This record gives sequence, C-alpha cells and structure tokens, in this order.
Amino acid sequence: MDNLSWFTKWYSNQICKNTGLPLDINISTCEKAAWNISIDLTHTKYSKLVFKKLTKIKSEYNWYSIEIKNKEFVAEGDFTKLEYLIGKFREVIGESTSNLSIKDDFFLNTHIQEFIFEDEEDTIIFLHYTDKRKIADKIIETGLEFTYAFDKTATKAKNNQVDLSYNHYIRKQFGDNVLVICISKKIYNFYLDKISDMGSPILRVEEILSEKPVYENEDAEDVFTLHHKFIKGYFNYKSGEIVNNINYNPDYDSHEFLANIKAK
Repeated sequence: MDNLSWFTKWYSNQICKNTGLPLDINISTCEKAAWNISIDLTHTKYSKLVFKKLTKIKSEYNWYSIEIKNKEFVAEGDFTKLEYLIGKFREVIGESTSNLSIKDDFFLNTHIQEFIFEDEEDTIIFLHYTDKRKIADKIIETGLEFTYAFDKTATKAKNNQVDLSYNHYIRKQFGDNVLVICISKKIYNFYLDKISDMGSPILRVEEILSEKPVYENEDAEDVFTLHHKFIKGYFNYKSGEIVNNINYNPDYDSHEFLANIKAK
C-alpha cells in the first residue's frame, strides 16, 4: 500500500478508536516551496514516542527533516517529498517494514549540470530518460526514434533548478539514464524558417533532422529518427556516471534535412 493510502486508513482508524478525542493534523506549504507536516500524537498510543531530529540534505532541492517532540511529529521537506514524509512517519511509528531512505540522486550535482548546460548559449537542449544502458548506447549510435509527439519523448531543459527538479521528479520514473540532446540554435532556426517559408505540414524541426527514412509502427504512427550527432551523451542520475558521444556535433547539417522538408 502506498504511503498516502496508508495514511488515510491510519487516520480513519485513529478516529474510530479515539471517538471524541482531537487528532490535529496539519499539512501545508511555505514560501520556500517546502512541505510542512505536523501530527499531534497526544491522544494516540504513540504519545510517549521521542524521535531526535533527523535532517538529510542532498541539495537545495533534495532535502528533508523529521522529529517527534512534545508529543508531536513534525516534518519538513522539499516540494517532491510529501509522500516520502508520510512514509517516514509510517516508519518511525513502527508501521512500515520497508527502508525508506533517500536514494542517491546526482541530477543537480555540479558535474551533471555542467554536462547538460555547457553549450546552452548556442544550443537548444532536451532530456530523454530511458531505463536500460544498452538502449542509451544504441541511441548514441543510431539516433533517437520518436513519433509525432517529440515533446512527449524529450523535455526541453531550462537552466532553472525549480523547473529542472520538477521535470526530473516527473520523468525519472522512465529510467535512470538521461540522454542529453543539443541542437544548434542556428541549425534549428534555419530549418524552422525553411518549414515556414515552404508551407510544409511538418510540425517540428526535429522531424526532419534525420538521414533515415520515416517508417510506420504497429500503431500506424510515423516514426522519425533524430540524427545521432545531436546526442551529446547521457548520464546515470543514480551513479553520477557520464557517457560522451564521440560523434556529437550540434552544428551538424545534411542535404537530407532540406530534402525531408521537400518530401512533405
């Protein structure tokens, strides 16, 4: 049972067992985009529990603290930690057998951020998550396949930690390996203008940055392949390892790109 579902059930049980006695619970947010939780344990069987304050800080956007003091559970954590904090409460009162410790996440570490954004002045940057290393290696060699919805396959990266943290939290479920895609702004804008000038029905520039033919998948969707030279490499956000694409060239151009527009 997930922590939020468990908490709903736990609260219901406390109300039924302690009819007429108050059970004050407050869950709120504050200006620094953090969750605050306080649970009054006075009229519960946990009223004698004491838990010394525990604080874990991985980065400005990956942290939490918990304690039980004066018959009250108090917790605070970054904006991704609501369920996690409920899980820590579940753990400290002895109703969880799982280990809820924070796993290593190097996403916001300096060396990863530099790898992502070192070319940001001259390139448009996207991130694509995948679960297996061999898939990431194949994409470096052959390019990234996608259907018409490129923005569902890759998210545009902005050098803003709140935005990055939010998108990472949403997308990291798709895998530990994050491919970094960089396309020269000069190349991107050139073909964006060409698509407009030629009145092409093409929806995105990424669709024509390929030297491979479009094919149809089993769902009758067109599958495009973004050229592998636009793949800078990838990193594993759990280990912090970075793998570079030796053929990376964000300024790569090909006569095939213009031909792809004309073919439409």
